[in-house]
Amino acid sequence: MRLPFQRQPEETWQVKDFVWLENASERNIMLHLPSGELRLDMKRRQRFRPDILDQPQVKELVDSGQIVVQK
Repeated sequence: MRLPFQRQPEETWQVKDFVWLENASERNIMLHLPSGELRLDMKRRQRFRPDILDQPQVKELVDSGQIVVQK
């Protein structure tokens, strides 16, 4: 049996299409995102799409200085 040819997914992340969130606190932070939970370890950073900044939990952590946003 032959499987149908599957095209590669289109690349959606452009260099200008992401932000880095850096955990500036002295503890690990558990982010409760629509796609699931993610632990952001202390003093580490992770790349996200810019719409992550619309999440209420992320807004609160940025406003309190626990997370630093880098573009």
